[in-house]
Amino acid sequence: MSDVSKLEARVQQIEDSLQQIDRLDHEVYSLTQKLEKATNLLIDIVEKKKSLGVHDLEYVLLKLNIDGTKYHELPLLISRTERKFRETGEFPTIQGFHQMVIEIFSLTENDQKIFTLEVTKKVLEKFMNDEDNLFPVCKKILSS
Repeated sequence: MSDVSKLEARVQQIEDSLQQIDRLDHEVYSLTQKLEKATNLLIDIVEKKKSLGVHDLEYVLLKLNIDGTKYHELPLLISRTERKFRETGEFPTIQGFHQMVIEIFSLTENDQKIFTLEVTKKVLEKFMNDEDNLFPVCKKILSS
């Protein structure tokens, strides 16, 4: 019976270790995304490819300390919205879309003072001006 107890204790220890590894893996991924975003923003500024503004998504995400694992949520939202637009012809208003963005980033009322409607508009303009014109829904949303 002692061997079974030892095995159960060892299994529990391994399960606890796996949870710790998963948590650390999530944290490393989030920090890697933030570091990449900050590095790219810094390079653009130094090379004068981009002037930094308070309505730039990259700046706002870093300022609000948004979890790096959520950085890909906004492009995915635009992609889902485009797919729905192509299937049904329906698209949200600019206010409705901005509200969806607020929800995916779990923004508080204070956060929304920084992540304004202008930030959402700039993101939509960026996707709208994509050279392949893959997201015509962005133009529709901006015109609503």
